[in-house]
Amino acid sequence: MRRFGIVLGCALVMAACSARQETVRPLPWEAVVPAAGPDLGRWIEVRKTSRTLTVYEGRAPVRTYPVVMGRDPFRAKLYEGDNRTPEGEYRIAAKFAHPRWLYFLLLDYPTEANRLLYRAAREEALLPASRGRTPGIGGEVGIHGTESDLWNERGENWTRGCISLRNRDMEELYSLVDVGTRVVIEK
Repeated sequence: MRRFGIVLGCALVMAACSARQETVRPLPWEAVVPAAGPDLGRWIEVRKTSRTLTVYEGRAPVRTYPVVMGRDPFRAKLYEGDNRTPEGEYRIAAKFAHPRWLYFLLLDYPTEANRLLYRAAREEALLPASRGRTPGIGGEVGIHGTESDLWNERGENWTRGCISLRNRDMEELYSLVDVGTRVVIEK
């Protein structure tokens, strides 16, 4: 279990971990967005605890939207079917119209950090097993609209791990970002 905690810390904060590290400590905001350096361009921040998605231009917020997430919104995604929204840094891998959710922004989940975390959990037997098989890491995580704006307006976390916006907000977001846009998802 201790090894899993260390790997979890490394994967989530992308920092060097020492063998003596006992707890996972999140890095300060400056670790996610560099304090200095080149223009950050347009990027997205999702804050799970405040249920918001903010589009930034550099360090300046452009637009903030309310969001809902997976049915288990506050723990990080670990495996397929856990109904959790992942945490970490991702990129928009594809954009397309979706027959069920208006638009879909596909994230590049799983990243190498997610794979490292998954492997450690599997090695420590922390994944559920059914008929002797453990679930895979999952995929097809993204940002999308909704079948019912009412679900989102009531704050129901109804997805299987994706981030959902009201359709009018999703339409606007879709026009604001491109493939390759950086997406940071944090508690």
